[in-house]
Amino acid sequence: MHGPVPQPLVDLPSPAAPAPPELRSPRAEDLERWIYAYLEHAPLSLTLREINRLIAIEAVASGAGPVLDVGCGDGFWWTLRDRAGAEVYGIDISAREIAQARTRIHATLTDVSRERPFPELQFRELIGNCSLEHVPDIDAALANLRAAAAPGARLLMFVPTPRWAYHGKLQGFLLRRAPRLAMSLAGALNGFFQHWHLYDAKVWTAVLAHHGWRVQAAHGLGSARSELLFRAFMPPAFLGFLAKQLTGFYPSKLARWLPRAALAPAAKLVRWAVSDPLVPVDSPTAYEYLIVAEAAEPAGPPR
Repeated sequence: MHGPVPQPLVDLPSPAAPAPPELRSPRAEDLERWIYAYLEHAPLSLTLREINRLIAIEAVASGAGPVLDVGCGDGFWWTLRDRAGAEVYGIDISAREIAQARTRIHATLTDVSRERPFPELQFRELIGNCSLEHVPDIDAALANLRAAAAPGARLLMFVPTPRWAYHGKLQGFLLRRAPRLAMSLAGALNGFFQHWHLYDAKVWTAVLAHHGWRVQAAHGLGSARSELLFRAFMPPAFLGFLAKQLTGFYPSKLARWLPRAALAPAAKLVRWAVSDPLVPVDSPTAYEYLIVAEAAEPAGPPR
């Protein structure tokens, strides 16, 4: 169903750094299962984003455990991934989300910028699924994650690109004709989603290095197809988000009572939009980065 996954642009900090892992494509049956599961769980715009991330994470994840999910939300992601026996732990600052996550993974209410998660454990893989850009004190968060990492652990983090809010035909038009309005709209979007950190991949590389993480690879995530549908279905997604704030779940949950045939057109659209979502890190269609970093060896004492 899918062609070969594009190779990433890789910045290797030193000749001794290990080569990035080979990228893998998901099985067709897994992709189908993910799509229908998310259509019965979340708005279509969020479904597109999450399916793209699932494809990307499965392309690079090692499967080593224990695994820490930073900002795990309701833990729904882990009902779709094959954990192969790896213990999964999650943290979040929302008590409501953690209550749901505890039915799926080991989860606890934790602010990663204030304390080390699960201090009795060391994790071999740490995942930030669009969470670390929401943490005001990113330095404390990355330091606490480094302290929680086992030797040789990997950090897989999804973060928005600095220009994600300028994508789309309308924003492109406004940037040419009314840049102040375009910037105001972008600022409103970033404010709504509480994005504290919007950095270029090279800046993230430097920030991570400062806290003991050596970047192995940086990928772009997104395509023109995915972006087209994401923006087309964003207005109802906003309504779905507000409904979840009030009720604890997206109205899309009601779709599970529909016959599979009723969801087939939406599934076809998603399938069309998420083909080959990994792109070069500097691609104009990249709305997000997937950054793969390894816990660097601590520096020795000065001589």
